Amino acid sequence: MTPPEPETPNTQITPRRLAVWALPFLISLLVLAATFALNWQPWFGYASVIAGLLGSLMLASEGLGHKGG
Repeated sequence: MTPPEPETPNTQITPRRLAVWALPFLISLLVLAATFALNWQPWFGYASVIAGLLGSLMLASEGLGHKGG
């Protein structure tokens, strides 16, 4: 009896998938713009951009089959 084959994730990259992966970063840029428009502390906007980049990176890596843990 042979063990079942491990499931391979769908690694096909489509424009829709790229747009979903970019959403956290794009939203963070809006937060950065709002930070300066509302005259808040700049570190809040910079932190949101860093968080958006990390969120996009995590979505992309999980979409390509790399699980954290």
